[in-house]
Amino acid sequence: MSTPATAGRQSPTSSAAPRRAATYAGRVAAERGVPLVHVADTPTHFLGRDRELSLVRRVCDALPEAGTFLHVSGPPGIGKTALLRRCAEEAPERGLRVLRGVGSRAEQALPFAILHQLLRPLLPAAEHLPAAQRDALLAAFGMVETVRPAEPARIGLAALELLSESAARRPVLAVVDDLQWADPSSREVIDFVSRRLAAEPVVLMVSTREAPPHSPSGDVERGRVHLPLAPLDRADAGELLTRHAPALSADDRLRVLGLAQGNPLALLELPASARSALPVTGAVPLTERLLHAFADRLADCSPRSRVILLVAAIQDSDRWDETERGAELLLGGPLRAADRRDAVGSGLLDIAEDTVRFRHPLMRSAVVHSSTSEAVAATHRALAKVLARDIDRSTWHWAAALDRPDAAAADALEATADRALSRGAPALAQTFLERSAQLTPQDAAGGHRLLRAAEVAFELGRPDTVRALLEQVRTRPLPMEDTGRLVALEAAFDDGVPGGERLVHQLEQAAAEAVRARDDSLAVSLLIRAARACYWGATRDAALLGRLRCVADEVSLSPGDARPVLVDAFLSPFARGATIVDHLNRWTDRPGSDPALTGLLAMASFVSGSFEHTVPLTQAAEAGLRRQGRLAALTQVLVLRTFAALYLGQWDLTATGADEALRFAQETGQTTWAACARLGLANLAAVHGRHRLAMRLLGQVQEAAVISGNVSVANGMQLTRGLAALGQEDQGMAYEEFSRMLDPTDPAYQSPQCAWALDYFAEAAHGVGRQAEARAVVRQVEKLAQGTPAGGVQRALALAHALLAEADEAPARFAEARLRCASGSPWYRARLDLAEGAWLRRHYRIAEGRKLLRAAQRAFDLLDAPSWAARAARELAATGQTVDRRRPGLWAALSPQELEIARLAGQGLSNREIGERLYLSHRTVGSHLYRLFPKLGIQSRGQLAAVLASSEEEHQDRAD
Repeated sequence: MSTPATAGRQSPTSSAAPRRAATYAGRVAAERGVPLVHVADTPTHFLGRDRELSLVRRVCDALPEAGTFLHVSGPPGIGKTALLRRCAEEAPERGLRVLRGVGSRAEQALPFAILHQLLRPLLPAAEHLPAAQRDALLAAFGMVETVRPAEPARIGLAALELLSESAARRPVLAVVDDLQWADPSSREVIDFVSRRLAAEPVVLMVSTREAPPHSPSGDVERGRVHLPLAPLDRADAGELLTRHAPALSADDRLRVLGLAQGNPLALLELPASARSALPVTGAVPLTERLLHAFADRLADCSPRSRVILLVAAIQDSDRWDETERGAELLLGGPLRAADRRDAVGSGLLDIAEDTVRFRHPLMRSAVVHSSTSEAVAATHRALAKVLARDIDRSTWHWAAALDRPDAAAADALEATADRALSRGAPALAQTFLERSAQLTPQDAAGGHRLLRAAEVAFELGRPDTVRALLEQVRTRPLPMEDTGRLVALEAAFDDGVPGGERLVHQLEQAAAEAVRARDDSLAVSLLIRAARACYWGATRDAALLGRLRCVADEVSLSPGDARPVLVDAFLSPFARGATIVDHLNRWTDRPGSDPALTGLLAMASFVSGSFEHTVPLTQAAEAGLRRQGRLAALTQVLVLRTFAALYLGQWDLTATGADEALRFAQETGQTTWAACARLGLANLAAVHGRHRLAMRLLGQVQEAAVISGNVSVANGMQLTRGLAALGQEDQGMAYEEFSRMLDPTDPAYQSPQCAWALDYFAEAAHGVGRQAEARAVVRQVEKLAQGTPAGGVQRALALAHALLAEADEAPARFAEARLRCASGSPWYRARLDLAEGAWLRRHYRIAEGRKLLRAAQRAFDLLDAPSWAARAARELAATGQTVDRRRPGLWAALSPQELEIARLAGQGLSNREIGERLYLSHRTVGSHLYRLFPKLGIQSRGQLAAVLASSEEEHQDRAD
């Protein structure tokens, strides 16, 4: 056959996109929608489903107040399609618009196929979307060309906005049957949308064979409901069988009831296949019995109709014209009307309105499994010819027909993977790359493609898949540049995992080899991986760390490249602290436009303890990453901002950053960063005195760490425990918890983070009278941190010295600490005011102490740090001063998401602009604004800026 390999390498400006658009448009009739029909769709099939139907009705009746995601699950034939179809039929009577899609195993290689089915009636409204969303969505459907890869999150936001706009006019029921067969790209977008329906008058109802993870029956959380379908009870099963097959003998009836096990599809189908299905023993799984029963019907079909059935089962669309052309190629001539009637007469599929559809997915599987491998391959080859004008689909069928390596097919499939990446379908690109590697005759080229597939899987957050692919890569030769990429990827999931020292050694050797080959860019990338693993505690081998340092010093890159600074921060945050801070100062004066580069600098500033640099750098990187829709990188930047703001006392930024980072980390599969986001929320809960919440979040982090084997969060967990103890005013427990963070022999020890907790350790030590022991620890850390001017390190040291000072040196220590805390951290300044005010009171300098204690107490009230506020109030009362408690700042009354929306609205952004920034629909933004106005005591959007500015001014004035 003529191959599409050459066509597969067309330039981006070719006419491929309009042809792909035509393919999609032709697959789904304009107004027909997608019928959800199979043999069990009869009124009698609905016996025993009243409870589930009643719940769906209640959910639909609750619109438009709240949107809901309904997940129906159960084994094949249990009645999922019947329930979804019944709901779709009733919805118009209840005032809802119905959108439909159905998954098909044959369409799993079509990017965004099911999403297109679902949204096709709404696509005319796409022209009203913001340009970036519109272009991403249309590029995903192959309707326009794209210059740069579309991000799935931006496609998801466009889908959400289309649904939201439609629902504003009329509530929507969106139904997706057999989601387990949907293409991965569509599943990701549907999952994205399902998490953002709370404020939308939309019910999204999907069905899958497997239950969703962590979703017990009847669980309703944030508008997410799981409905598992159980088998029919004996009475309902008997009634269904009586209505459908009244002529069955008593013996056959008993056998059908026993074999069907309450499965409605089996109750309807087994009587029609009595000669083969009923004698099968009960030990055979029901699904296998049904497959056997369906396959048995093929024996009664003519050879020509069996060809039609096989083409329909293998093709990746529901178009009858494609089935017909494929069958005619295989048969060598035109089909006859009798052939079509014979295929329909099998009872396995329906052909109507130029559409062919199997009545149940198991029927499709039965046809394929009953065919020879030669017949399946021939069918794929025929479809490749039929679809020659659609490059990607033709290539996939061509590749599926091969059973041995083929260089042309492998090249074409890699080009198909590249197009999938450009359309925002990385999951499919991974599949195409794996198949391309299987068909590649040369081991090195095949290894390169497997490595590419592993890198895409890493971006998708699939560690098990990455490791499985890397096992295959290691069996093949690789060029030098791929060897380095392999080593880097091997280390990518191992931050903080025991046994990481071997990978650090491999990375060091690969980086040294890259330096010798004068590939400094690859060398620094490898060094970042190695240094990052060392930061998380993969090794404390001084010799290995020294070799890494030597290799890093040999790298020569342009002055504007931030990556060497990141290596310095991970390997030598204290020793190279002055260099790092100097670079950060110069960068802050002239921030670049590359958000990835800015994000690297933000990480370097955080790791080195320069939190004043971290916050603005993360904000600059965040803006660019949001515009580009890069949620995985955005998650990490938000976590950095979360903890930098925590140490600075900018807890509104901590709350918003951690809340959003957790949502994005869960959506992008970044378990370690999700744990870090939870730790940020737990630390904030601890200082707010919400002990139970802090411990619950900590328990979730600990559970995730045990499951993954990742110990990188141990230090952060200790910080939470220590802060929680301080929040409970248990100084003794706090001292024990913080001591672990500062003990180099303890697994929770981590440098440089040990320095950041030094002031909390000193605070606890002062509270339990263990100043002498604590001074020795502080001196050790001070020696370790010599040479770094990083603000977070220097403030912690200064405050620790002040808290632990002997009586004669206390004034000087307090003065030094006040210089360090003069700006940048209201939290440190308030704690210093409390410590110095208490010292002054105890030394009979009542008036001076009273002023500081009053400032501390007000600051703690505004920060909502009740334990510290109570201590300040007690000290203030001891001076004879009447305590005037103040409410926390206005931001404390808002949820993290409400606070971020209020702040952006106060800056003049529209609801749609805020939605684009936060990956929410504009209706959701409006709903949040409606709820937060009463909390702030305002009535209009125009008052937001003033009221939030007033709250911030209170923070600035608290020390006066």
